[in-house]
Amino acid sequence: MEGYTGEGPKWRLEHAANNRSTCQQAVCKRGKVKIGKGELRIGTHTLFDNEDRHDWYMAWRHWACATKHQLKGLKDTTDNDATKAPGYHSLSPESQEQIRLAFENDCVTDKEFKGISEDMAKRAPKYGGEILNATGYKVDVARRAAGCRGSVCQTTGVKILKGELRLGISIPYDGEHESWVYKHWKCMSEHDLEAAKEVSEQDSFDGIDDLPAEYNQVVLETFEKGEVVEPPAPEVEPPKTRRKKKKAQADDNDGPEVVTTPTLEPKVEPQEGSATNIKAESDELDDVKAVLSPQPDQEAKPKKPQGKKRKIQDKDTDAPKPKRNRKKKAVKEVETNEESEASEVEYVPRKTRSRRVPLVEAEQLV
Repeated sequence: MEGYTGEGPKWRLEHAANNRSTCQQAVCKRGKVKIGKGELRIGTHTLFDNEDRHDWYMAWRHWACATKHQLKGLKDTTDNDATKAPGYHSLSPESQEQIRLAFENDCVTDKEFKGISEDMAKRAPKYGGEILNATGYKVDVARRAAGCRGSVCQTTGVKILKGELRLGISIPYDGEHESWVYKHWKCMSEHDLEAAKEVSEQDSFDGIDDLPAEYNQVVLETFEKGEVVEPPAPEVEPPKTRRKKKKAQADDNDGPEVVTTPTLEPKVEPQEGSATNIKAESDELDDVKAVLSPQPDQEAKPKKPQGKKRKIQDKDTDAPKPKRNRKKKAVKEVETNEESEASEVEYVPRKTRSRRVPLVEAEQLV
């Protein structure tokens, strides 16, 4: 642990979020054995250093492949308290029991235990680490959403929303340049609080006079008490909704349509056996006969013959026109004997017929 300068804890416990990591134990590494998804594993922050690359990475092992050196490092950093081990509270109860037994016995007690729990396998937390080379601090209200450098917010992906109180930290880079990074006011670490308080005592803490009254009070109370006071939540404005254009209304001159309902006179039913009743019945019989009997004006029209190509010329005639029996023309047989071939005359175009000699005469000349 001496000289460790990486971000986050040196050792970490978790359930594997995927099955892509190879166990770094010698036998498993030669066999390229992967750590299964949801399986309990222990990681060591390791420095990769060569001429082209200098960065830190996490080297993972199966829990059964954990070394005594790793367990000793966990115990030293947690004061021999298993519940303080990084990632302990994100483990399943069975895995937590194995961690406690390993702390008591200084070794892994159950080499067959894998502790597979895919439900507990989540995205590994990101540790932002302390910013020790800051050159300045300020406080302001976020004008738009921005990323937070706090470890919890980096892990969960929470951003600083518009209108929230935030702490700005100036970080040098590339020698002569500086860049501002931000944290939620509530995400300040103890180191950030002490450094910001020291800058405030030197009247170099910018932005405090431009804050609203409620945020100004939060900053002053934080510096007086020596602990972070959580600011009130900003008032979020409801999103603006676009109004739909109304359809064109009818002209004012056009009045509403007036619907008139006809008045119906009460119908008086005649009594049975009366003269009016007998006359009404006879009229009904006459109407029925008129409907059933064909009328001279309305004669039945002949149906059109089927077929798309056939046309009817005489529409007034009742009977359809009979089909024509077309006789096929006889094909003349072509003579194939030698005499017929000799008698044939060579075809000569009309313009040159007077200048040519028939084929028979030409053969005689030869």
